[in-house]
Amino acid sequence: MDIYAMDVNGKNLQLLTTSFAFDTWGAWSPDTFKIVFQSDRIPDTTFTARFQIYVMNSDGSNVGQLTFPDPARDSTGHVKDTTSNYHPAWSPNGTKIAFGSTRDTNPEIFVMDPNGSNIVRLTNNPAADAQPAWSPDGTKIAFVSDRDGNAEIYVMNADGSLPVNITHDPGSDFAPSWSPDGTKIAFQSDRQTNYAVWVMNADGSNPVRLTNPTTDPNPAAGVPSWSPDGTRIAYEQAGDLWVMNVDGSRKIQITSGFWSDGLPRWRPIL
Repeated sequence: MDIYAMDVNGKNLQLLTTSFAFDTWGAWSPDTFKIVFQSDRIPDTTFTARFQIYVMNSDGSNVGQLTFPDPARDSTGHVKDTTSNYHPAWSPNGTKIAFGSTRDTNPEIFVMDPNGSNIVRLTNNPAADAQPAWSPDGTKIAFVSDRDGNAEIYVMNADGSLPVNITHDPGSDFAPSWSPDGTKIAFQSDRQTNYAVWVMNADGSNPVRLTNPTTDPNPAAGVPSWSPDGTRIAYEQAGDLWVMNVDGSRKIQITSGFWSDGLPRWRPIL
């Protein structure tokens, strides 16, 4: 799986990574010059593929590794690498990258400088925390956690303080994406049968389903990404990428073919 870039209409497809690994979860730097992503291109000492975080120029050149396995010793005293780092998200001012990691045994949210230094842990919970997403003003981070028994979306301050569950639903809620004005969050949920794209106020109120898991020809949809101008949402559905208005109208399919396309991310507007 590789990372590509294309125009919003699906034209001018450009291949950015060419490894034989899973290169996913790409995120643009605010100045558009860099893309951070996760890859399992280097297996650990047990030959288990584990994700680490990399950065490259926006044309795919100059790939550098930002995170590395945290060595641990097994019962025989042999060193084995056990850490995965994943789900990178660049802060709006470009000074930090939030990410998920198992470096402290269970999945938690961390931040680091864009060169991989100054790693700081933000969450501290026995549950699994992942998929951080910065608010547009950089003061909040939305993330996914199963600390109440199922996957919910939480919002915390950028320093990790005051995490609040904003979804409170028996279904599974994933992949938060803030609107550019910070008033809404798009997300993926299976609270009504198949996965669909939803949008809610930033405090979790007024959730509205945008895709229809019962009438769409290929029902399951998710991993929304809000456009920088706030007018559209890109998302994946049945292995292809789509774009729709923020009210769920005018759904347009922008990729098609044998291969699976997913995890869309908009390039920032300078």
